Amino acid sequence: MKDRSVLAGSLVAGLLASACCIGPLVLGVLGLGSLGFAAALAPLRPWFLGLTAVLLAIGFYFAYRPQPAEACAPGRACAKPASRTRQRIALWVVTALAVALATYPGWGARLTASRASSAAGQFENAVVVLDVQGMTCTACAGEIERELRQVPGVVRADVSFEQRRAEIALSTVRPKVQPLIAAIEKAGYRATVGDQ
Repeated sequence: MKDRSVLAGSLVAGLLASACCIGPLVLGVLGLGSLGFAAALAPLRPWFLGLTAVLLAIGFYFAYRPQPAEACAPGRACAKPASRTRQRIALWVVTALAVALATYPGWGARLTASRASSAAGQFENAVVVLDVQGMTCTACAGEIERELRQVPGVVRADVSFEQRRAEIALSTVRPKVQPLIAAIEKAGYRATVGDQ
């Protein structure tokens, strides 16, 4: 029982460590927006990562420690090596998930990196600059770009995490800003019209 709680705790800590990046995406898909949840968790990320490491270390200790002879008596849990094998497999699966979630800000940005999305025959007739609030890592910029590219008339979307801005090129002469702001809000962030 103790081993299961350590595995569950390390997975929860890994989820919380990546909540600043994955949270707005999940909440945006659900139509809830980030609600400031990710921004509140971002400063706590190092603590969650440390907690994840500690809980995983405890899990590995329990999974691989030598068992005393009296614990391996017939009818005891140690007498069934299959249960220990399942425990170790579960520990490695949770470790892989925790590492994937904890490193998401690094590889998530590259996964959703800006692609040359200029469609054939579409020219940039107007550029809109928006200030974006709520981004906590570079992966956030990729998620916003993906949502902006789905807006009709968008030829190119470049979002800068460092500058906290989005530059959107449109094929229309008179761009409407509200659909662009709505797309950013759908991704779980807030936007206002910025300086050109």
